[in-house]
Amino acid sequence: MKIIAINGSPRRDGNSVRLLEKWVEGFKYLHPDAEVDVINLYDYAYTGCRSCFACKRKGGKFYGTCPIRDGLHDLIPVVQHADAVAIAAPIYFGSINAYTKAFLERLLFSVTTYREGHESVAPKNIPFTMIYSMNAPKVWAEAHGYEQQWNEIEWYISNAFRMPVHRVVLYFTYQFKHYEDYEMEMFSEEEKRKYRDVHFPEDLNKAFYAGIDVAERFDTKKHNDK
Repeated sequence: MKIIAINGSPRRDGNSVRLLEKWVEGFKYLHPDAEVDVINLYDYAYTGCRSCFACKRKGGKFYGTCPIRDGLHDLIPVVQHADAVAIAAPIYFGSINAYTKAFLERLLFSVTTYREGHESVAPKNIPFTMIYSMNAPKVWAEAHGYEQQWNEIEWYISNAFRMPVHRVVLYFTYQFKHYEDYEMEMFSEEEKRKYRDVHFPEDLNKAFYAGIDVAERFDTKKHNDK
C-alpha cells in the first residue's frame, strides 16, 4: 500500500508540513507497513496546464494523460496510482497557493473528460485529504467565501478520483519566530501565540484523525463487519 503526502508550501518545517506529518502518522497508526512518499512541490520545476488538449484528443497518444515533459511528468502518474493522497496547501490571497493550484490543474484536467458529468478516466479511485493553512482568522475566511473555493476544488478532486475528500483547516497561523523583525501592525504577536497554544494541538489532532479516517477505508475486516 502506498500513500503520498504532498507539501504544497515552500516551507519544509512550517505549519503545513506538521499537519501533513500528523496525517501520515494517523494513517500509519492503522497501517504501519504502508509505504510513504513525501513530495515537496517546490523541489520541482513545472507550469500549470498549457491548454494543449492532448489529453482530450480522441485516439491520441496522450489521451487521459498529461504530455508536458517538465518536473511533473513522472510525478503525476505516481500520484494517480497511489492508494491515498494528502495535500497540504497554504492559502495565499484567499486561495490555495499558485504552485499547488498548478499541480492540481495538471493532475486533474488530464483525467477529467468533457463527457456528461465530467466523467473521469483516472486509473484508480483514490481518497484525498486537503489540508489548508492560513494567516486569516476563521471569521475572515467565512466572510470572504473561502469555503466555497475549497468546495469547488474538492469537487473536482472527488470527481476525478471518485472518492470523498477529507478536509483539515488551520486558521490564524503563527507565522514567525520573531514578530518584531517584520511589519505586522495588523496582528498582535501575543494574540497569535495564545491562539496557537490553544488551537494548534487541536488542529494536529484533527489531521491525525483524518489520516485514521482514510486508513479505515482499507480495513477490510471492519468494512465487511459493517
